[in-house]
Amino acid sequence: MKKIELLIGDYEYSKIEEIFEQESEFKPVTEADQVIIKALSAIISPNNLVEEDVGGKETYSTIIKKVEEPEEKNLEGNVEFNV
Repeated sequence: MKKIELLIGDYEYSKIEEIFEQESEFKPVTEADQVIIKALSAIISPNNLVEEDVGGKETYSTIIKKVEEPEEKNLEGNVEFNV
């Protein structure tokens, strides 16, 4: 067994909570899936929450790009994808 202390941002914490709220019936496909689900659920378990607010500065950034698919999906000739 290992004991791990993890400092996680409020944003990431809330996103993991959302995942478990929206995906209440996680069905792991492989053993690796089981490990990931167990680890993520431990992160948001109230039993593992030591301090609610430790301060600090948020240091994450997220970039999301939407790829607009062309109407013509033929892969011959010049195909342009606009990002």
